[in-house]
Amino acid sequence: MYLLSIPGRVLFCLVLSVFFVSCVTKKSRYLPKDTPLALEQENLPFLESGFVYVDTVAPLVKVDLMYAGNENFVGRPLAGYRGKRAILRIEAAEALRLVSEDLATSGYTLLIKDAYRPHTAMLDVAAWGKDISDQKMKALYYPHIDKKKIFEDKYIRDISEHSRGVAVDVTLLDSLTGKELDMGGRVDLLDPSSATDSKLVSDQVFRNRQLLKNTFRKHGFANYAPEWWHYRLINEPEKTLYFYFPLWDGMIPRQKN
Repeated sequence: MYLLSIPGRVLFCLVLSVFFVSCVTKKSRYLPKDTPLALEQENLPFLESGFVYVDTVAPLVKVDLMYAGNENFVGRPLAGYRGKRAILRIEAAEALRLVSEDLATSGYTLLIKDAYRPHTAMLDVAAWGKDISDQKMKALYYPHIDKKKIFEDKYIRDISEHSRGVAVDVTLLDSLTGKELDMGGRVDLLDPSSATDSKLVSDQVFRNRQLLKNTFRKHGFANYAPEWWHYRLINEPEKTLYFYFPLWDGMIPRQKN
């Protein structure tokens, strides 16, 4: 067996170290769960491979990203949200187009409140969760739950399929009036009544939620039972990957090979 000399070994280790650092610090790579990471990341010039802006694939879908503004349970924009356009994996966006077209035949429009979510946003939420004194949005988003219970009861988890680009938080609009349907509470209302099949809501609200669930299920999405608004693409690519590139509107889509 050939053995490197001591200087050769040192050089080999240095090269290997540089290669490793360059790989894990690339902005386009996925983030292992426990990797330390600053909340603010540089914008990418190109969309991550396999991702698209939803409006380029599903033009019927409306977008109002709640974590890009102040109307969310934290009460401010989350780390990584710098634009107004929703982003998803291509497969999820194409399936969402089918959902939107199906709903349109019944007079409804899909409104996205969240889609791809940088993993840095989840780290931001975790930091917010440690500050028990910050409860300015409690009355609107978790009126019946102690803040510390939000994490203990898994209303919010450390990682999210949103960071894989295959999940959406949505609600329904009346296509004629543009008004939101009564879904029994706002998106991200952390409350037992937000469960999709909850009996704590009116019959009309229950029917609205079932319409949403049945249409998404028809096109390959699974609902997260505690949240009527949350849907995940079942046959997703690269299920173990969590991405952390910032969400902004100026990225150039990559050309298909």
